Amino acid sequence: MKQHKRWLYLLLAGGILLEVSACTQKEPAAPSAPDHIILEDYEIRYKGFTVMQDINENPALVINLDFTNNGKEATSYLWAVSEKAFRDGIGLEVATVFSDPDSYDTVTKAQLTEIVPGKTIEVKSAYILPDSDTETVEVEFSQNPGKKKGKLSIDLTEAW
Repeated sequence: MKQHKRWLYLLLAGGILLEVSACTQKEPAAPSAPDHIILEDYEIRYKGFTVMQDINENPALVINLDFTNNGKEATSYLWAVSEKAFRDGIGLEVATVFSDPDSYDTVTKAQLTEIVPGKTIEVKSAYILPDSDTETVEVEFSQNPGKKKGKLSIDLTEAW
């Protein structure tokens, strides 16, 4: 009799665990659009690019993004997201591009602005564009710290 009660308790406990597990499983995230990257606590929406000159008169790619903080604390884009750009598989150097010829403000200044959860801010990133036959720049984003990554392909022929 005691043996039957043990089995009954084990079966009930197992059934409860299965039910709890089924209730807590997350649905897989829907794939994001090519211009919308969802990281763990943040969202990045690609809004386009321009080609400008950096302070040394090199051509520079300036990427326009919307950054949304879905985390629990105020943060800045620069603190929250790691960003890398590649052309021909080679990492691009960060460019210094002034937003106004009469000031020393750079186009990337907004990356330092902290925003509270639920808010969105426009940010820009700038990279020196070396000569290349490849017309595509690949940009990788990852949350700091975090494992989730997102990628963006930019077709440079759209600028010409």
